[in-house]
Amino acid sequence: MPGANLNPNIFHLIIYFRLNTIAVTADIERAFLQISLRDEDRDAVRFLFLELESNQTDPYKFQVYIFKRVMFGVNVSPFLLSATIKYHIEKYRDQYPAATEMFDTCVYVDDVISGAENISQALNLSKDADTIMKNASMTLRKWNSNNQTLMRTWKGEGLEIHPRHSEDSSQIPLS
Repeated sequence: MPGANLNPNIFHLIIYFRLNTIAVTADIERAFLQISLRDEDRDAVRFLFLELESNQTDPYKFQVYIFKRVMFGVNVSPFLLSATIKYHIEKYRDQYPAATEMFDTCVYVDDVISGAENISQALNLSKDADTIMKNASMTLRKWNSNNQTLMRTWKGEGLEIHPRHSEDSSQIPLS
């Protein structure tokens, strides 16, 4: 069973995103792999690995492996990720109301797709979101915006910006 769909409606998310003056996007680094499975749930994610043996009587040997982390591509994984994020943001509703609202409405699987009306609002939102995720032992990375001042500020603050904005990728050799 895939679990309830806790992700926002993608159409509404894109419309809301386009209404903002400043666009803000980010990615939760290795999101699914950040979530451990409980010991009692690990039996459900066993798999067999076939080892070819030279033994003529039993030419096949199977090794049993068990996943300890949520797997990417399994139908229940988006639900587990969304439920985990919602669990962690609940602690910060009073302290960071705008960031927790953003996590509730502007995160689609492991991507933040949001925005703000001005640089100050976008910077505060991104810093608060980064703090919440760090406290959940997760990292927001590949920050991106249509505002270059915000991008430079993020870089100065130590946030990992999208690679296409790094100094190395902006240099195109002429010869």
